[in-house]
Amino acid sequence: PAFTMGRKNKKRRTHVDDAAMEKTGGEKVPKSFVIRRGKVPALVRELIKDTRKMMSPFTALKLKERKTNNLKDYVSLSGTLGVSHMMCFSTTETGSYLRLGKMPRGPTLYFKIEQYTLSKDVAAAQRRPHSPGTEFLSPPIVVLNNMQSDERHIKLTDIMVQNLFPPIDIDTAKLSQCRRVVLFRRNPETGGFELRHYVVNVKAGGLTKGIKKIVRRRKLPNLGKYDDIADYVTGGGASDSEGEDMEDSMVQIEPGQKAIDGSRGARHNKEAEEAAVKLTEIGPRMNLTLMKVEDGFCSGEVLYHHHVEKAPEEIARIRAELAEKQDVKARRQAEQTANVKRKKELERKQEFAKRKGGVEREVDAGEDLHPLDQVQETAFSSDDDEEHYRTEVGEAPEAGTFMRRNTSVRRAPKYRENGTVINERKDAKAKKDTGKEAHVKMNAELVRRKGLKVKKEKVKAKKRKMSKKK
Repeated sequence: PAFTMGRKNKKRRTHVDDAAMEKTGGEKVPKSFVIRRGKVPALVRELIKDTRKMMSPFTALKLKERKTNNLKDYVSLSGTLGVSHMMCFSTTETGSYLRLGKMPRGPTLYFKIEQYTLSKDVAAAQRRPHSPGTEFLSPPIVVLNNMQSDERHIKLTDIMVQNLFPPIDIDTAKLSQCRRVVLFRRNPETGGFELRHYVVNVKAGGLTKGIKKIVRRRKLPNLGKYDDIADYVTGGGASDSEGEDMEDSMVQIEPGQKAIDGSRGARHNKEAEEAAVKLTEIGPRMNLTLMKVEDGFCSGEVLYHHHVEKAPEEIARIRAELAEKQDVKARRQAEQTANVKRKKELERKQEFAKRKGGVEREVDAGEDLHPLDQVQETAFSSDDDEEHYRTEVGEAPEAGTFMRRNTSVRRAPKYRENGTVINERKDAKAKKDTGKEAHVKMNAELVRRKGLKVKKEKVKAKKRKMSKKK
């Protein structure tokens, strides 16, 4: 039989393409850390998990904090991982707080969490809660309400929340990716903020209640109790709890779009259809109060405070003090950098001096080594004495008058603790002799032990013979 090679299987990725999702409208996608600081109650930990789910997919869902981690650790990782924002939850005796900061240089917004509701509590209060699907694979759409104001802190809050989520490009956006909505609303009466999280459901519109039930179900309903199908279509087949589609929720879906929900997820519509858009809240839900705004990342000048108002003169004085502290810090850092550089230069020069001339004295940081310090010390030759005698007397000295000296370098003697001079040659010879004596003694001890062992064996054999004769 003829054998044929099988077709090579091609891997089909089921996750979202990171390269395609990394840029939206030619800009980098904002990413975030959602962490906690200090001890927080169990409900706040659940709120952190719900917030991470709301910020997905551009957040660390399974981030684990340690007690030893500080804010500097997250800031140092933000550049490598491309993280742009941080949401930090904390709890004190007065309540729970949320910090929203732009990494790595700020600003930072401090919110007090007045009230919050978890996702599971929102689902428990609904008659028909939403079942989770693939809506968390795409980022949510942020909707801001009542954020128009001339106040500086409200404008800053508007910009921070808007930049916390990826922007939308109307030309390239797909309806299938617009699955969630985050509503950030300001209450003009109280001045607080409300955060809500919804999932978008797009269903076919312009149909009666009975037709909707037929479209949604895979099997036909039981029509045995009706005399005519018109009775079912005119309203007899739907429950009273289902409401009619409002005119404001009706939108026109262009042909070829994949947005309207079907029996197996979103389906493609072949022609233009009218659909109804409904929002189902999935949580979490938070009521926030802006307490403070700082210029830097969890530090810096306080631009706004909910309880404290300062005069212009006091603000100018605080800014001058802050500028002075920054100058002192900059000078101290420059001084430390100079000290480290000078220390490294000193170590380099000392190492160079030891390698070249054996000089072991300490060298100052600003001192340059003299060339003679790098030359090894040598003894004078006897030729210099002969030349001096010839110059002064006028004739050459007799043979043997000046003894030739050894031109090799004499090392400085080494001393023991008791003051005696260490002779390395004698010590090495004595050490060698001592080693030989020890070797001889060890051999003699081995011979003695072997003889004792043989003697014991003979005694034991003699005893065995005596016992057998008895």
